[in-house]
Parts: sequence; structure tokens; C-alpha cells
Amino acid sequence: MSQPGAIALNSWIAYRKPNPQARLRLFCFPYAGTGASIFRTWSDGLPEHVEVCPVQLPGRGTRLMESPFTQLSPLVQALAEALAPLLDKPFAFFGHSLGALVGFELARQLRRQSGVQPNCLFVSADPGAANSAATPAHPCAARRASSWKNCVA
Repeated sequence: MSQPGAIALNSWIAYRKPNPQARLRLFCFPYAGTGASIFRTWSDGLPEHVEVCPVQLPGRGTRLMESPFTQLSPLVQALAEALAPLLDKPFAFFGHSLGALVGFELARQLRRQSGVQPNCLFVSADPGAANSAATPAHPCAARRASSWKNCVA
């Protein structure tokens, strides 16, 4: 089997709708147990200047037959190598739960390794079953539009 970073870019990014006019690429990292398909419709609800790039991890979705990573560090290094060709314009990371950790660690790795970093890092998580009834589904909904404007230079 080849090195994880050597896997073709199109296997890491699924459901992407390339947008040459995009001013920002949003890389979306799914939570544990799901794949990039969770983000397949996000581009329909975001500003036109945002190109959504759902990240497909090995062992999930279209890469189900590949061995999943069992440690964070090798996954982050493979992602840094694989996503490098798409970091040619401003970019942001969004991750939910485990995806938030992956996005955070990837941002740190990119900064250390090549001096680049996302314009924004968006993280989310569920407050847990005990608190879910009292928490609105999207507490930041009113701030979304201004958040995206702040990510684009």
C-alpha cells in the first residue's frame, strides 16, 4: 500500500464543486463515524465566494475500503501533504467534534511546517445528551454571515 500522503487529492476531497472565482476555500472535517457526505450540500447555503471542500478520511464514505488512521499525528501529516495544492488561496477550516481536533492540529502543523495558516478555524461540538434539550441547534446562526465576511481578506 502506498504512503497515505501519496493518495490522490481527489480521494481526500469529496463532493467538491470547484469554483475558480472563490475567494475562500472551506475545508470541512467530519465528526468520528461519518464521512464527507455530511457536508455535500453546504455549498448551497454559503456565499458564492466560498468553495466548500469536504474532507474524506480513509475508512469512511468513498474510502471505506482503505485502512483508517489510528493516530492523529500521521493523519495530520498526510492531510498537510495532500491538501497543499489547494492552499493557493485564502482558506478556512471547519470541524465538528473529532473533526474540530483534526482541523486544529492541521492548522498547527501547516503553520509549523510551511508558515501558512487558515484565515479562520471554526469548531463545533454537541454539548452532550444531558444538555441537548436546553441548547438551540445553531446558537451562532445570527452571526454566520458576518463570520464569513471576516474570513476573506
